[in-house]
Amino acid sequence: MRDIQILQDTLQNQCPTIHKKRLHSLILATQSSLDGADLTLTKLGRSLNVITTAKHAIKRVDRLLGNTQLHREKDDIYKWHANLIARANPCPVILVDWSDV
Repeated sequence: MRDIQILQDTLQNQCPTIHKKRLHSLILATQSSLDGADLTLTKLGRSLNVITTAKHAIKRVDRLLGNTQLHREKDDIYKWHANLIARANPCPVILVDWSDV
């Protein structure tokens, strides 16, 4: 639970343009997937930690995945994440597995 709270606080601080309701739905879907739900719309919706019927939870995930504003904001999230990773290690080691070739 603590890791999700850290993620939510960090996203709120680093990407302030994300609407609070959209961020909350994104965090709920992330928590659902971390709890072991399959990455399908219906499985994520059914395992959301909300007090509603499965139909409404599935509809919530459907609206989240189809949200065009979230798709525009994902670039901000990717930039923040790439900056966070690159700042921690400016010279990353890239391993290529050629064993199948």
